[in-house]
Amino acid sequence: KRRLQHRAEERFRQLSADLRPGDLALDLGANVGEVTAVLSATGAEVHAYEPEPETFTILKRRFADTPHVIPHNAAVSNRSGAAELVLPASFANRPRSASKAASIAHDVYRGPDAQTRTVPVLDIREILAGLPRPPRLIKMDIEGAELDVLEAIRRDNLLEPGMAVFVETHERIDPAALPQVRALQSWARTDAAGYVNLNWG
Repeated sequence: KRRLQHRAEERFRQLSADLRPGDLALDLGANVGEVTAVLSATGAEVHAYEPEPETFTILKRRFADTPHVIPHNAAVSNRSGAAELVLPASFANRPRSASKAASIAHDVYRGPDAQTRTVPVLDIREILAGLPRPPRLIKMDIEGAELDVLEAIRRDNLLEPGMAVFVETHERIDPAALPQVRALQSWARTDAAGYVNLNWG
């Protein structure tokens, strides 16, 4: 996994460097915008999605003077509505980083010291349909919800030639997800219209 992750990160650097003004990119699970900064440095229009309100405030402030970065205070899944976002107990002491582990998809971090937020959720299909053109690159690190998003993309044939998707999967946190991850890896290798890498991050 670590060797594959290294290769995925190198491929991400290559493809993100090819972005140009006029291209679209999505950062799903943007946190405070480290990847958003890389993508936006190319001049591409970047839509950055971060559900946790305090983290989103940092993200929005960071790119306040970057008009081609559009921040969205929402989680992304295969449905629209609202969900409970579970934050690890460490969020109280490390809000700039602990929200990286926040999830609407699993309860691993739920406990007596955990925090929760009710957050808006956007359907990936509606996001893609609302864009003026397909994104050239999607980065996805959404703590378990990536499987629902990928299944929606696969079932509805939303991946187009020329699109690249980099995904961090979380089967190490939720081992029950491993069969689904393996099935999606097979799809990515053999049937996906664009480029899908499930070893990023």
